[in-house]
Amino acid sequence: MGLIFGLILASLLPLLFLGIIRRFDFYQIGQYHLILISLGWGFFAYLFASLTNTTIEISGMVARETIDHFIAPVLEEILKCLILLYLIRLPKFTYSVDGALYGFAAGIGFAIVENFEYAATDPSVPAVILRLLSANLVHATSSAIIGIALGVFHLRRTRSRWLVLALGLLLAIGQHMSFNIMIEHITSPIIAIGIGVLGAVFIYLVMQRGKKQAQNWIKQKLGVADRVTRAEVAVVDRLLSVEDLLLPVAERFGPETASKVEKLLYLQARLGIKRKTLESFQKEAELRNAVETEIREMQTEMDEARREIGAYAMLFVRGLFTEDMVSVWDRVQARVRERSVLNGGKKGGGLWSALEERIKGPPEPERLE
Repeated sequence: MGLIFGLILASLLPLLFLGIIRRFDFYQIGQYHLILISLGWGFFAYLFASLTNTTIEISGMVARETIDHFIAPVLEEILKCLILLYLIRLPKFTYSVDGALYGFAAGIGFAIVENFEYAATDPSVPAVILRLLSANLVHATSSAIIGIALGVFHLRRTRSRWLVLALGLLLAIGQHMSFNIMIEHITSPIIAIGIGVLGAVFIYLVMQRGKKQAQNWIKQKLGVADRVTRAEVAVVDRLLSVEDLLLPVAERFGPETASKVEKLLYLQARLGIKRKTLESFQKEAELRNAVETEIREMQTEMDEARREIGAYAMLFVRGLFTEDMVSVWDRVQARVRERSVLNGGKKGGGLWSALEERIKGPPEPERLE
């Protein structure tokens, strides 16, 4: 029973980390099926790495310590991230946060299979949690670092991209090597956990930077060409607080309409980021055409979403962050309710009758004969 429980924990806890990091994909660009592909690749990467390391050890050419300290970190990082060489060439790969997410998933897949091997000898909860906070995080964050570097390399068309790629590889492999060496010579679990947590903090900071970069892209690229007003861009810019944002929409038009508005806002955000990405492929016709096709599909989807939402609700959404418009709307509604009470619950509170009277102006004075 202890072994089964240990294996379950060894599987589910790393997936929990993946779920947490998925939440930092603020604009929901990462594709679920690509995350699953990366996760699955991590399983195979572990099997290839284990087989290769064992073969090298059996050959007697290299000592086991050398394999653990130097060969394994290089080999494992390369194998984990081979899938990213394919993913970054897809039109749906948008920016460095994608690389972090897919790389993290591949590392988690690798860590889960490795957990099974260790859980077979020590399935206790403390041992599983220790590996989760140390080795698991090291595998996930090191491959995420390479994913970020590959994403920048793919999208940036300057010479500095080679430097970013080299630094990413050195940082990821260096983290892995340091961990393997230190846990053998320093048995303190605090050191092991510290290396894993520092890697996770680094990924968090990079993804936060990616979020700010994406916000700037949205402001730059989203506009009239996509039938998106400045007011809508302002709403899209506040997507990080989407639940609070859509509360007034749900109150006035219902939760179904609010859900449709949320879908439209995320589509608009992704479109703005996609337009920025397109600039990277001016000299690559195949990728440029693929991204342009995706943009047209997104525009069509946005038009359909607007029709489903309706003109009245769209007008309200566009005024969500225009202070004067919201203020006027609230004052009108308050005035209608006030007049309704004064007029015995009369529909509209007699507001339109009052407006008609004002338009007509004061009655003409009687003429003296």
